[in-house]
Amino acid sequence: MLFILLSWIYILAITLVAGVSVNRLLKLQDVNPILVLFHGFFGITLVAGFWAIFSAISWQFHIFILLIGFILLFVNYSLIINYISLFKQDFNKLSKFFKLLLVVICILVLAQSASPPFILDNESYYIQTIAWLNEFGFVKGLINIHLFLGQTSGWHILQSVFSFNFLYDNFNDLNGLCLLLVNYYALIKLNDFFKINNNPLNLVIGLFPIFNVFLFQFVSSPSPDLAVYVISLFIFYGLLMNYHACSKNGLVSLVMLTSFLILIKATTIVFVLFPVLIYIKHYKHVKQYTFIVWVVSIITLSLIVIKNVLITGNPMYPLTGIEPLKMPWSLPTNIEAYFYNYAKAYGYAVTPEVYSSSSYLSLIKGWIFQSGMDGIFNKAILLILVLFLFFIKKFKTNKAILFIYGAALLQLFILFATSPQFRFYIPFVIILSLFLLSEIIKSEKITKGILVLSTIVIIVPLFFTIPNIQTSTFSTNYVIEPHENSQYKTEYKVLELGNTKFNTPTNIYFFWGTGNTKLPALNEQQLNYFKTHFKVIPQQRTENLEDGFYFKKLD
Repeated sequence: MLFILLSWIYILAITLVAGVSVNRLLKLQDVNPILVLFHGFFGITLVAGFWAIFSAISWQFHIFILLIGFILLFVNYSLIINYISLFKQDFNKLSKFFKLLLVVICILVLAQSASPPFILDNESYYIQTIAWLNEFGFVKGLINIHLFLGQTSGWHILQSVFSFNFLYDNFNDLNGLCLLLVNYYALIKLNDFFKINNNPLNLVIGLFPIFNVFLFQFVSSPSPDLAVYVISLFIFYGLLMNYHACSKNGLVSLVMLTSFLILIKATTIVFVLFPVLIYIKHYKHVKQYTFIVWVVSIITLSLIVIKNVLITGNPMYPLTGIEPLKMPWSLPTNIEAYFYNYAKAYGYAVTPEVYSSSSYLSLIKGWIFQSGMDGIFNKAILLILVLFLFFIKKFKTNKAILFIYGAALLQLFILFATSPQFRFYIPFVIILSLFLLSEIIKSEKITKGILVLSTIVIIVPLFFTIPNIQTSTFSTNYVIEPHENSQYKTEYKVLELGNTKFNTPTNIYFFWGTGNTKLPALNEQQLNYFKTHFKVIPQQRTENLEDGFYFKKLD
């Protein structure tokens, strides 16, 4: 915990400098301090992303950003001090209850961050994605080793910056800091609602900590999903605040946050509609900022395309690529098509064969009545959409809320046409639920009671083992140093295959599992499956790992 806390202090310092500098460059003034930090995250991600095109995100990059950071600190010193003062002022105006709650949440987030990760994707590709970035940057054809590595996220780029791999092996804790910052942001809004003004939007955003019960599962591993849920909340608020009267701050911040969101996860493309709506609606007042909007958008899109081309050989990834635009290291067409269809079927919990022979009506019916956690969330999505209709009259005076509801329906339609995994829909579940809760919960006493209860529910699985439920249980061993980045010990053997030596884990038995195995890592199950079904093996393009990989056809 202590090591993580120290790393967070450094991250906040360098990110504040970056955020203030980005805002000054774009001539934004009086931006919310938390948004300043996320602007800084976005700026650092862009710089690191373009750096990764040419080199590893390692100690050399840190020397670079430290040198730039000291220059920017000197140039923007007074602005940075002002924002530090704003942080203090916001904290001081919190009531004793909210201060105590924030401290408790901070301790719990630290404890969860230090505990063993248990999300399966962490063991399949999060750790490996960050390791490749730290050691080589973007690697051509990396997708040919492990298909999930093609999903290299902007959040993983940022995490690779703050993993400090050249100093310590166990830092992968950016999600914890992200969740703590949004809780601070929400509690400030909630305190304002009860103590300063009764703006209903402050209540909507302020109730966000109720979802900590769900969000804590993403804390101990660098899942991009958590970043999506947090940043989408800022975007919803930005739309609501700028719908009737738009400022430069509002529009440019909305564009930056939306660009950041899409850089993190392509499935959030529907959020582009929000800044587009604000831009069109207030065109006469904001047309003078068109250049800034285009610059931010083009820089972000350029990084996405370059990243896709290098790692996957397909500029349109995750969509199937247009053959003339593909690179020599792109996936073979049959493999690309198979897993594209597999992803669509996976969302409906059926095989590609069943998917191709079923009608959309039967697929959606099966989706609704799925069993397990997926089925619960699928039903909850539809329930929230239906419940919202009963409150639609209360929201009809605020067309921005109706626009969000329309975007929610559009996103669901897009997911049904692609892959309706509930985690891609959570941002809309959260914001629509917050609107509904804000109509039901008005009392300060009840609100505090719910927040206390939701915090207690977090404590139980964090500190106590629950039979038949996989959780990340805290131990006093993690008070100083956190658990390793993987739940598995690093045990592997070497497989020599053509011109490449792969390290395959000997204690991870699921198909995509690689854990924290030394690069290049490949699960033997996956290797054998591709050899048998697709008659291919991954091979180095040259004798140097940094030159990338391709699939070699077997005779």
